[in-house]
Amino acid sequence: MKKAYLNTDGGSRGNPGVAGFGFDLVNEHGERIVSGGWFLPKATNNVAEYSALIWGLENALAAGVTSVEVRADSELMVKQMLGQYKVKSDDLKPLHMRAKELFSRFESARIAHVYRSENKNADALANETMDARGPVGDYLVPWEDAPASLFDLEAPARAGGENLPEQTGSQHVMMEGSAMEHNPAYTGPGRLSGETYEHAGGHYELTVKDHFDSAHALPGYDGPCRFLHGHTWDIEATLAGQHLDEVGMLYDFKTIKRDLHAILENFDHRLINEVAPFDVINPTAEHLARVIFYELEKTLPAPISLKEVAVWESPLARVAYRP
Repeated sequence: MKKAYLNTDGGSRGNPGVAGFGFDLVNEHGERIVSGGWFLPKATNNVAEYSALIWGLENALAAGVTSVEVRADSELMVKQMLGQYKVKSDDLKPLHMRAKELFSRFESARIAHVYRSENKNADALANETMDARGPVGDYLVPWEDAPASLFDLEAPARAGGENLPEQTGSQHVMMEGSAMEHNPAYTGPGRLSGETYEHAGGHYELTVKDHFDSAHALPGYDGPCRFLHGHTWDIEATLAGQHLDEVGMLYDFKTIKRDLHAILENFDHRLINEVAPFDVINPTAEHLARVIFYELEKTLPAPISLKEVAVWESPLARVAYRP
């Protein structure tokens, strides 16, 4: 029996929005067997989580694994796979059935929920593929695109170009015969001047987004929120500045995402009331936005400034802090 451990993770920037998922398959000694990340132009967090599970199981089978232990940080997906939660979403039902069928192909298959901090490799692959807007890693089996109606995609491309419709006619964006097409003498509307507009006096703003899951209670609040309850918190951070570096960037997306993520790790899958400074002040969205702002601001070099940190307590409720 060839035993392996499979970590999976998926995420969406927008929910639904740009999405990606990743898996990391290792043997009993912790040595990597295979791993990968795949990009989806549009999907929800839960669809991405299930896609990661399915793709990881397919690659485990391709690697000859007969006994697999899956570790994922999506509590919803894990409890649905264990039969503890019902699958109510029409988007998830076919994915859930597909995952269950793949589980049945192993001699032994188990799944367990782990904290995000224990799932860093799969999480990194999911984010890497979203940044790259394409597949990453050394996977054995490519992701098989689900029906377009499931993900609401528009003609998703496959790695290597397989299954793409044959191109016919002109490959230019403009219609053939357009006044702009290959006509350098054209000076009408839409023709670029060629100017770079450097040092035009404006400024740039850069926004990144991350999320974490946690619980909190608001003592003194006149309502149900005074009792313990949970949220999936979406956090947005916006940087501002006038000057670009020698590459032409205000600040590296990868760096600010890393630093924001490190701060949010303090709250992920925790009771926020027990995390300083919220052991002495109420963990409201307002206080949370301010504390994250000043912690993140410490990581930024001059002359980059942190303009705003926004906290989404739900898809319909947002609070922002600006100094």
